[in-house]
Amino acid sequence: MKMIIIQFGGTGDLALKKLYPAYDHLMAKGFDFQVLALGRRFKDRDQFVSTMIGDDASQYFLDRLDYLHYDMEDDAAMQVLAGTLRSMVSGSGQVELIYYLALQPSLYEEAIRQIQEVDATLSCACELSKKIVVEKPFGFDFESAYRYNKILETAFTDKEIFRIDHYLGKEFMQNLLIMRFHNDIMRSIWDNRSIESIQIIFDETHGVDQRLGFYEQIGVVRDTIQNHIMQIITYLTMNEPATLSPEDIAIEKVKVLRAISPIEQFAMGRYESLGAHSGHIVDTPTYAAFTLFVNTYYFAGIPIHVRTGKMQKEAKSLIYVKFRNTTAQVMHDTSIAENGVIITIHPELTIDISMNLKEPNTSWKSKPVRFRFNQAETFGANTPEAYEQILQKILQGDKSLFPTMKEISESWRIVAPMLSNDHAMEVYPVRTLPRFAHHMAKEHHFNWFT
Repeated sequence: MKMIIIQFGGTGDLALKKLYPAYDHLMAKGFDFQVLALGRRFKDRDQFVSTMIGDDASQYFLDRLDYLHYDMEDDAAMQVLAGTLRSMVSGSGQVELIYYLALQPSLYEEAIRQIQEVDATLSCACELSKKIVVEKPFGFDFESAYRYNKILETAFTDKEIFRIDHYLGKEFMQNLLIMRFHNDIMRSIWDNRSIESIQIIFDETHGVDQRLGFYEQIGVVRDTIQNHIMQIITYLTMNEPATLSPEDIAIEKVKVLRAISPIEQFAMGRYESLGAHSGHIVDTPTYAAFTLFVNTYYFAGIPIHVRTGKMQKEAKSLIYVKFRNTTAQVMHDTSIAENGVIITIHPELTIDISMNLKEPNTSWKSKPVRFRFNQAETFGANTPEAYEQILQKILQGDKSLFPTMKEISESWRIVAPMLSNDHAMEVYPVRTLPRFAHHMAKEHHFNWFT
C-alpha cells in the first residue's frame, strides 16, 4: 500500500523539531511512506529542505519528502494539491492519505473544506483510504471542541480521526499502567486505604515569547492542564480495564473524568517579563496551581495537588505518590519518613520507591532510601521519542495512544471555570515559584516534593 502523509503546517516549529526527525527514524525502521509538506514560507523544495531539514537527515528520507507551496487563502492552491496527489498515487493499487493538521484549531474548518474538495477531484484506479490527525489542544473550550469534531466528522469517521496528546506516547505514561496492573504488590496498595496524597509537578524553564501570538490564545490551562495533566490523572486513578485494548482503557478513563468536579479552587499567574517586547500588555496565565479529587470508590478523599507553568528555576516534571504514615503515628516517632513512589519524567525517566531501612551504627534508627528504575540504564538510551511512537501507531492504524472525544469533552468540562478571564492574576518574577503555590501548600498542609 502506498501511504502519503500530507503535512499541513509543514514549515512550523512542530514539524521542524518533532515530526521530520520522527519520519526519518520510522523510515529507517522499515516503514514505507512519503511526506508532502505544505506551507507558505518557502517558494520551492530546495529552500524548504535547506532551511527545515537537518544535515543529519538520511538520503532515504529526503528521497521521500516533497514540498508544495500552499496558501490556504488561495483557491487555486487546492487544484495544485489535487494534481500533485494524483501524480503521486498514479499506478498504485492501494493508497492511504494521512492528512496531518499541525494547525491552530481555528483553521480546521477551512482545512477540512479544502480536503473535501481535493478528495472530490482525486480520481485514481485504486482502493483509497484516509486518516486525519489533529494536534492538541482540540478546541479552546467544550463548545468549540464539539464544533470542531462535528466539522471533522463531515469528512472522516471517528475511526479515521486521530486526536493527538503526545504525552500518551511517552514511555512513562505506558509504564504507569504496567506498573499498576502487572504487579500485584502495587495493585494491592494503590487506593485510598494506603495513599494519602498525590502531587503532579510540571515546571518548565523556558518562556513563551517566541510563540506569543499563539500562546496568548492558549494559556497554561489549554497548553498542559486540559490535556497532559488530565490524561496523567486518568492513568493514576483509573480502575483496571478488562484488557489493555484502546476501547477498554478509554472506558475506564472516561469514568475517572466523570468523577471529577469542575475545578473551582485554583490560582494563576504570569511571569513578569511576558510580552515585554510585544508593545502591549499580555495578561495570559503561564502558571497555575490547584487541588482536585477523583470521587470514585477507590480514590475518594485523596487530594491531587497540581502545579505547572513556565519560567521556573529548574525544569522538573514528576509525580509523587505519598503513602499514609501510620507507623510514625503508632510508634510516636516523627523521624520515621513516609513511603512514596516518585515518577520522574524530566530530565530523565526514573521510578523511585522510597522505603525506610536501618541506618548503620545506630540503635534502630531508620533512614529513607530509594530503589530506582532508570529507563535508559535498563533498556538503553535509544527509547523512541513520544512523537515517533505516536506516528508509528497512526501508520499502523492503532488508536491505543489517542484520547477519545468523550475524554476530551469531559476534560474541557473539568477545566471550564479556569478559562474565564475575570480571575486574579499574580505577576511572579522569572525563576521563582509563584506565591500562590506556597499558600496552597500551607492551606492544604503539605510540602511540595523537591
